[in-house]
Amino acid sequence: MKTLIVLVTYNGYAMTKDCLSVLSKLPPEHWRIAISDNASSDGSPQKIAVDFPQAKVYALSKNKGFGFANNEALCRSLEKENFDFVCFLNNDTIVTVESMEKLREDAEKDSGKTIFAPLVKNRDGSLQRTDYRFLSHAEFFLNAFRTVRGADQRLHGELKAVAETHFLSNDWINAVCWMMPVQTFFDVGMFDEKIFMYYEDQDFAYRARKLGYRFLLNAEAPIVHLGGGSAKNVLSRSLQHDSSQLYFYRKHFGYGGAVLSRTFRFVRSLLRLGMLVPFALFKKSARDNARIHWKLLLFSLNGKGILK
Repeated sequence: MKTLIVLVTYNGYAMTKDCLSVLSKLPPEHWRIAISDNASSDGSPQKIAVDFPQAKVYALSKNKGFGFANNEALCRSLEKENFDFVCFLNNDTIVTVESMEKLREDAEKDSGKTIFAPLVKNRDGSLQRTDYRFLSHAEFFLNAFRTVRGADQRLHGELKAVAETHFLSNDWINAVCWMMPVQTFFDVGMFDEKIFMYYEDQDFAYRARKLGYRFLLNAEAPIVHLGGGSAKNVLSRSLQHDSSQLYFYRKHFGYGGAVLSRTFRFVRSLLRLGMLVPFALFKKSARDNARIHWKLLLFSLNGKGILK
């Protein structure tokens, strides 16, 4: 059985090189590597082709987002060769051959509708929560009144152990690393290419759960996620995140979902501004954050979304 590993790159060749240095050690009879490069300006496609000739690089002429790039690499690869499984992996990760093999074995042994993921850690070895709950509309709205830490706690909830196994579960797991049968990806409907960045994995996971799929973390297959910068700055990332959230709620919950998203974001940024303004005279960080939330507040009122 063959597994295709798909990485999306956008500049940051150094991180990609570290990741590929490990992936290139996987036995070629079971593994292939495909890279979708989102129009990098640092020469990433050319450098990868020279340093890792075993990896197939698809150099895209335009950055159309994370979801599009993943879809493109898989579909183009399938035109040349058949694969049983696909592993979507962030390029800003430090993996091991052992962890990748364990995930492949999980997928091969599974007889149910499961998407597997590794246990993700920070560079210092601490747990990085990549598992989440799907919140009710009431829970989601109430998060506008909570601190960032409090909201995160609600979003993650409890990571549950699956009885007498080394697996952990939650409603869904983000796409730092997903292992699944190729057919599963197409049955769920691939990544929504209208989402440029953020929420593309939550959208896929939401559709997967509606079809009866589950997400499992393998506690015996750890990897490290460094975290990279995919947007130009904090404001750009924040606007893109809020735009994708609006799209997600409008797509799955209609007009009411769009109102919920806008109301949540308006209340959240209004409250953040109220907390930041008293400190803005004394701290540059408070002024910067206040400017960001002012922009987000305006976007919640009149923004139509900046999906690319």
